[in-house]
Amino acid sequence: MNKTLIIAEAGNNHEGSALTAFELLNKAKDCGCDLVKFQAGIAEGFAREAKDYERYKKYELKDEGYQQILEEGYKIGMPVFFSVWSDWKDETENWLEKYRRLEWFKIASRQMFDQRNYKYITEKTIISIPHNEVLNYDTIDKIKKGILLHCVSEYPAIKPMFNRLEDIKEHYDIDLGFSDHSIGIETAFEAVVKHGCRVIEKHFTLDHNTEGLRDHRLSANPREMSTLVEAVRIYDQERLKNGS
Repeated sequence: MNKTLIIAEAGNNHEGSALTAFELLNKAKDCGCDLVKFQAGIAEGFAREAKDYERYKKYELKDEGYQQILEEGYKIGMPVFFSVWSDWKDETENWLEKYRRLEWFKIASRQMFDQRNYKYITEKTIISIPHNEVLNYDTIDKIKKGILLHCVSEYPAIKPMFNRLEDIKEHYDIDLGFSDHSIGIETAFEAVVKHGCRVIEKHFTLDHNTEGLRDHRLSANPREMSTLVEAVRIYDQERLKNGS
């Protein structure tokens, strides 16, 4: 992979507003990102516990909203993809199938061990490997395609960041990426420069101070994302010039 792939992880930072999602898309394009990732699904899928279902209802954009996001991405030339959060009930499975079958697809870290997702994996599937769970390498062996991202599943994440990434590199001769949940952009840049990551997924928000979802605090705002993209592109140029 010559150019580092930079993904703006917008997630549910739209706070349930398709118009805010459009703004996130446009800002990510202005920053020079390659892809924008949102979450698609229902509260029962987003939430980790039943007590949180009602709170997560506000993030549901329904099929109409997700289609509008896709159309906006096509219109402005900003590729969009999703991680898909379902309770696997029949009534949601039909439309969720559509988002799993886009050109790009994301399997989040807490979905990595759910083999129902494996039939959707292609070379353009982004798969986060959780940092804080016991990793059975048989699981990675079953994933023959896709791009693996090292992910520290804390919000916000703190160091040490790269222990598992280096361990995986010892077992597999593959390009790895990094899904960054830390505050600031320094860790994402370190993943590229010091650890050879060729895919960076950084959470993205319009404003750190937005009330609601916890992710705004650890996300890059447009100014930070622009700085990260510029720094990575300069590094890519130097790396390619030196033949590495």
